[in-house]
Amino acid sequence: MSFRSIARPTSSIRKSVAIRAISTSSPAKASHDDSHHGHAEGPDDAYTTESFFTPFWRNTLILTTLTVLIYPYLPSPSSSTTSPSLDPETFSQSTKDKSLPYITRLLTQITPEAKVWTERNDKHLELTKEAAETKLLFQEAERPRVWRMRYPSAFEQASPHSIPVGSQTDLSDLKVQL
Repeated sequence: MSFRSIARPTSSIRKSVAIRAISTSSPAKASHDDSHHGHAEGPDDAYTTESFFTPFWRNTLILTTLTVLIYPYLPSPSSSTTSPSLDPETFSQSTKDKSLPYITRLLTQITPEAKVWTERNDKHLELTKEAAETKLLFQEAERPRVWRMRYPSAFEQASPHSIPVGSQTDLSDLKVQL
């Protein structure tokens, strides 16, 4: 066996590779398509007819008619007030009124009295005012001005001797940052 026979595939391997390449390659697509050239419409083209007799409009009409006819026979709301802010006494008694719907009675049991809502609203108002004042305080605040010295080493150049008492401040703990 020579080096050439190892390096080059045999003819049967070449044929299988060629067949595999032909069978797995994508089909050639036509470069011309007649659908976008604006030719005359054929007899197969059909237009949809649009009308108000489709199932959607029919069902809408039926549902509207049924609603108008049934509405007068629906139960009317109760005449008692169930708002805690309008009449607190009636509101507290509505938990025992069996003529009211169950959900309304349940909500009246869960809902606190009007006095509690008033206290909560007042507390919220106070907290909102405090938050607004704090926000204004921080918005109007300014950073303190920083005086930059041209020559910060001037502190270290002065003589510590012959200074009259009270004419200078104590700069012993001063740290000069460059």
